[in-house]
Parts: sequence; structure tokens; C-alpha cells
Amino acid sequence: MPFRPTRPVGRHITTRPKEELKIAPGGSGRKESTRKVEKPAPSSPPLVSRAGEDFPSQGYPSKTSSLDGADRSQMKEGKRSLSLSTPSDISEPVSRIVARRASARSARPDTVLAYAALTSELPSSILPRPAMVRSRPDQVERCAAEEGHGGVKDVAHGSGTSVARSSFIMFLGTLASRFLGLVRSPILLGAVVGMTSPVANSFDVANKIPNLIYMIVVGGLVNAVLVPAIVKATKNSSDNGAAFINKLLTLALVALGAITLLITLASPLVVKLFAATMNEQWYSITVAFAFWCVPQIFFYGMYTIFGQILNARESFGPYMWAPALNNVVAVLGLLAMLAIFGPVNMEVASQPHVWAGGRVVMLGGVSTLGIALQALVLIWPMKRLGIRFRPDFRWRGSGLGDAGRASWWMLLMMLTGLIPTMVQSNVAASATARAESAGLALESVAGNYAYSTAYTIYSLPTSLIVVSIATAMFTRMSQAVVDDDMTRMRRETSRTLRTVSSLMFLSTVGLVVLAVPISRILAFTISPDEVRTLAHVVVALSCGLVGIGAVNILDRVYYAFEDTRGAFYINLPFQLLGIAGFGLAALLPAAWVVVGIGATMAMTNSLSALFMLVKVRARLNGIEGRKLLRSHLLLFVVAFLSALAGNGVLKFLPHLDAASRFTDALVALGVGGGVIVLVYITLMRILCVEEFTIFLRPFSSIAQKIGIG
Repeated sequence: MPFRPTRPVGRHITTRPKEELKIAPGGSGRKESTRKVEKPAPSSPPLVSRAGEDFPSQGYPSKTSSLDGADRSQMKEGKRSLSLSTPSDISEPVSRIVARRASARSARPDTVLAYAALTSELPSSILPRPAMVRSRPDQVERCAAEEGHGGVKDVAHGSGTSVARSSFIMFLGTLASRFLGLVRSPILLGAVVGMTSPVANSFDVANKIPNLIYMIVVGGLVNAVLVPAIVKATKNSSDNGAAFINKLLTLALVALGAITLLITLASPLVVKLFAATMNEQWYSITVAFAFWCVPQIFFYGMYTIFGQILNARESFGPYMWAPALNNVVAVLGLLAMLAIFGPVNMEVASQPHVWAGGRVVMLGGVSTLGIALQALVLIWPMKRLGIRFRPDFRWRGSGLGDAGRASWWMLLMMLTGLIPTMVQSNVAASATARAESAGLALESVAGNYAYSTAYTIYSLPTSLIVVSIATAMFTRMSQAVVDDDMTRMRRETSRTLRTVSSLMFLSTVGLVVLAVPISRILAFTISPDEVRTLAHVVVALSCGLVGIGAVNILDRVYYAFEDTRGAFYINLPFQLLGIAGFGLAALLPAAWVVVGIGATMAMTNSLSALFMLVKVRARLNGIEGRKLLRSHLLLFVVAFLSALAGNGVLKFLPHLDAASRFTDALVALGVGGGVIVLVYITLMRILCVEEFTIFLRPFSSIAQKIGIG
């Protein structure tokens, strides 16, 4: 079987029979060697890219490909003939591409998780920085390229199906799921339990526990350990991975079942870790919710494993569309609760005995039913692909044990990431408990659910802007490191930081000035007082948007240098600082506790960005510091003036009550948002901010395509 080379980023490497290609593996100054090109055997299939997705609640898939051991060893010994054709627009010498790819190893499990970390949206209080693992830049680069950022086309099985098409299918599934997710929460869930009520906080804690445990522990291990094993078994085994899949599914059913049963039985203890500050009655309600919600761990795990098996067979759509079914079930269940019990008010939502029976069962049961169907629906497409499960307990020698031992240290790091979340959750729960004891109006006191909703709103710019830009730019950074081109590395890092900051300053202004209308639109079923309370938390969190954007970029610099442990230890002090900040926030008046949590998050994100910038500057021997400083000072001035303009316009609109009326919120968002964007762009041009052209590039491209300009 002839060697099938891995494709480099943005370039096609195909086979061309009976040609000669001169290759100078050592670069200039080395004697060139000539290798004859052999025609590949007709029965040899082309290299097939396999896929794996990061965490189930996200919509960002990561892909990797691997070579079997025989191919790698023969490649290193030069026993295979390479047949390559190169497009005319390749700027990098072919010799360098071949030399680098000839030394590439198959992607390791830690590489898969490294790329998954690049596109994760875990709250920074859960896992402040992406999982810290060591990985080769070219491996992570290849993951990014096959994700679709490098423009690589997948010609598997001669179908001509492109990665872009698969990515588009996954994008549509993610978009549909996210839209339905917003309908489910905060719109319908806000109508069922309120936003700042004790029962809303109880359900938020209970429903968050299975997500956290899965994403941090089980989800990370599944993606880091099992995905590469599935890919390898599917590609290289004579039975297309059927035996391995049977072993894997059997082990998953047993292990996930045991873990889920253990944690479900330990629900009172687990809830105590996240909500020890709740009063006794609401603690009991939270435990009742947890008994219904914790079983989601099992179905999250099976959903991920089913999805990775489908991805290994290049069936991407079902995995990405299944969460939409989960949200449909949840929406229907919440609508049924509204029909039976009616919209909740603060009096009902504050009485534990009202929730001690059927409402807990219905709300918790519907949530778990949606996750279960999300997993079970994938059985049908698996059967269509010919996958028939038969229990197989012969796990010895399957390779699963070695992979599990290799990821043990990863598990320990993920577990430490839970500590800040536990502290933050307990502090938020204490605010509501203190308000109840003092007889304060609960509508003005944010708790766990208000924080979770505010975090969802605040993280939208990061997920929609920063992750996309950072993932695409990471490919260039990795290439610069591989080429040992520090000048290009400095330039790419500086330009990416300035580009992201130009967009994040605008996002900050929008969320700070328009926090009330945005909160009203995204949670129009809650009371005006709850809207204002939610908006305060959104404002506090949003002050750290520029910082978290920079941290995302600077983390990529460490990944490109294979120094992910360095990034972890640099950020560790700020993780501890965050825990201290949460503790100080607990001393604030009850109405400002969660606002203090948001401010702590913003502070630690900003300080972490500055500290990382200093470290990266030393590592790169410079980072265009003057240009960065000038750019950020100008952007701050532009953002400040834009905020004044947007706020001023809103104050002059007559009889505007964006917190109470949905139509007024739409007017405020349209008028205020339009003024902010217009002033921001105009000032960038007047002040000659270099990022102006980068900022307008997407709009210019669209205008050219439709014949304008």
C-alpha cells in the first residue's frame, strides 16, 4: 500500500503517476535527492479525514487524521515514493512542506484535546484557560486546517464532498440548537421559574452539575482518549472498526452507568459542594432536582461516543442536529408547564412546598428526557451505516487501558478547575439566602440563575468573534513557529491582538450601554426589576471582554510554542485571585454580590491578559509594543466617546422604558446600537486607527460581491 501523505494547510497534495520531483529535505545548501514517483495501487483509498467534536454543548468540531505505524516507519526510512503535485500559488518551498510532513507523527489524544480547547466556550471560572496539554504545532495546525480554516478539501471516497460543506451542515445544526436554546432559556424557563427566585437558583445549580461533571471530567477524557482510538480502529482494521466499537460501547455503558449511578446516589453531597450556603428548605429542593438531572451524565456520554462513531464514518449531520431535538423537547415541556401551572410570580417561586412535588418532577424529568433523546436518536443513523452493537467484554489488549493511563494527569487538572466554580456557585447562592433572611425584594438580588444567564449573554461576542479569529490565526502562528520565523510570529500576534481588541471594544460598549434592552429582549418573560438586576451583572462581566479576548489569543501563542503548561502556570495565580475575589464579593450587600462576582471575573481576565502579554513579549523578543499601546489607547478613546454618544441618544428618546416594554427595548437596541456602531467606525477613521481597514474588510467583501464599491 503506497504512502498517503498528510495534506498541509490550505494546499492540496494529490498523486500524479510517473513523474519525478526533486526534494531537498535539508533546505538550501544540501544536495538534492531525486525520488521516482510510483503509481499508487488502484485499490488504495485516498486519505480520509476523521472528525471529533469537543464538548457536547458547544458547536465546534475538531478533526484529526492519523497514519498507521507501518506507514510512519516506512516514511521515516524513505522506503515509500512520494507523489506530489503542487498548485502554482504555493509560496512555501515544496521541500520544506515535504520535509516537515515526512516527520509528522499521527495525532495523539492530547493534540485532539488541545484543538478542542481552542474552540471551547467553557466559562473561565470553570476552566479558566483551555486544557493544558503538550502538542506539536503542526498537529494542531492540521486539526485546524481540516476543520475548514485552511481551505482543505476532503475528497474521501471520490465523492468530492468538501470540509466546507460538512462544516456548513454542522454550523446550521449549531445555529438551530442555539436559537432554540435561547427560546428555552431564558425566555420560557424565566416564565416557569423566574430569574432571581430561589427555585430558579435551585434548578440552575442542579441542572448545571451534570454539565460540569461531564464537560470537565467525562467529556475531556472521551475526546482526549476515545476519539483517536475510534479513528484509528475505523481506518485500519479489517472489519472497519466493528470489533473495537463493540468493546468501546460495552465499556462506555458499564463505566458511564457506574459513574452516573454513584454520582446520583451522592447527589446530596454533590449539591452541598455547589450550594452549601442555601437554606435548608431550598437545599432539599435542589437535591430533588439533582436526582432527576444528574442521570444526564450517562446520556451526555453516550451522545458523545455515538457522535464520534458517526463522525469516524463521515456522517456529521446527525451529531450536530441532535441537540436541536433536545431543545425542542425542553421547549415543549416548558410550554406544557406554562399551560398547567401558568407563569410563575415571585410569591409562588419563593415557597418551597409548592415545588416539593409534581413541578420538580416535571421540570427535572423534561430536562433529562431531552438529553436522553439527544443520545438515543443517534442510534438510527448508526444502524443505517451498518453498525450493529453486540456486547463485548474482552477489553484486554484493545488499547483503551493505555489511552486511559496517558490521560490521568489531564483528569487531575480538570478536577482542579472545578474549585473556582464551586466557590462562585456558593457565593451566588448565599446572596439569595441572605436576601430571604433580611426580607429584601428578591427581584433586585441576582443569584445563580441570573449569573448563568448574564454569562450566556456576555460570552456571545467571545464565541462568535474571538474563537473564529483566534482559531484561524492559530494556523499562521503555528506555521511561523515551525519555520522559526519570529518576525512573522511577532507580526501575527500583534495584528491578531489588535483585530480582536477592535471588535471587543465595540462589543463592550454595546453590552454596557444596551444591557437593559438586550436583557429585556433575550428574557422578555421576566419582570422589569429582574431585567435591571440581570443587566447589572451583564455590565460587570462585559468590562472584561477585551481582556478575555486577549487571553484567548495569547494562549494560542503558548500552544504554538508547545508550552501549554507555561500558559497554565501563568494563569494559575489569577485563578487563585479569582477565588479570593469571589470571597470578597460575598461580603457585599446581597443585591451586589453577583455583580461583584462579575467584576472579579472582569478584573482577573484583564490582569491575566496584561501579565501574559509581558511574558509573551519576553519570549518573542518584542511584540510591536508601541503599536499595540497606541492602538489600544485610541480604541479606548473611540469606545468611550461611542458609549457617551449611544447613552446620550437613549436619554433623549421620549418615554422610553426598555426594561418594561419589549417594543421600547427593540427601539433602544436599534437606535442606540446604530449610533454606537456609526460613531465607533467614524472615529476610527478620523483618528486613523489602523484596525479600521481590518474592521471593515468583511463588509467591503460583501459589498464587492453584490456589486457595490
